[in-house]
Amino acid sequence: MKIVSFFNVKGGVGKTTLGILTAIKLSKLNKKILIIDADTQANLTQFLYKVSHNKKTMFEALIDNSTAEDVIIKKAYDKYPNIDLIPSDLSLSILSECLTAKTNREKSVWRWFKANIDTLKNYDYIFIDLSPSYDLIARNFMIISDSIITPLEYQDIASIRGCELFYQKFNSDLEEMEMQNDAKRAVVINSFTNRKLSSGETFNDYLDTFNNIKKDLLKSKLSETTIIKNAILSKMDLDDYLRKNKKTHRIKEEFNEFINELIERGVL
Repeated sequence: MKIVSFFNVKGGVGKTTLGILTAIKLSKLNKKILIIDADTQANLTQFLYKVSHNKKTMFEALIDNSTAEDVIIKKAYDKYPNIDLIPSDLSLSILSECLTAKTNREKSVWRWFKANIDTLKNYDYIFIDLSPSYDLIARNFMIISDSIITPLEYQDIASIRGCELFYQKFNSDLEEMEMQNDAKRAVVINSFTNRKLSSGETFNDYLDTFNNIKKDLLKSKLSETTIIKNAILSKMDLDDYLRKNKKTHRIKEEFNEFINELIERGVL
């Protein structure tokens, strides 16, 4: 079982999309995946399951002590049956506030995982989709993560700053809590283009000033393309979408390189 969080303080960088596509790719390789939607926007839940639902979420898991069996939706999307889901809804918007009153509040998720390990250990991967906010929920999940993947939006220097702020704050919090976390970190550039743009040059120059991010930066990049958006809107992974529409695009090879590099680095 490997726990992988997808996170950046900056929103709109492709965090949820990459999480979905990575989960589907691995599920098609016969890996058993649990996705925990811990983002209050619930975009991942809407993709894999339903726009609105009455199922339990991590709110009930952490506040009411609901078990993993109570909150996991098995085969949330029939097309990719190796993926199970713990969904999100608006209740997560007050979860941080509710956790504040708990003892050792940063370890609330750790305690729940420990209590439910017999169920959770059956998964090859547990993916966490986090809100773009460094809050108590994010800290809880990142403390237990084996890996943390951070997308950067090419030409958007705010996404670099979001990654740096997360690095600084998380490292500081670990120090204050006297905890060690050896999570492998990977940073990927999303929506990349080879076009010569001043905004691209500014992005590259700014990124060069952050050595702690650059050491985690993947060689593989994901190109700017509507293929990814259309695949998500069609509720399909890249391979299935391209095959169905009889299209070819370099994004397929780029995404395979991205997955392979994550595996080689031990992130996946």
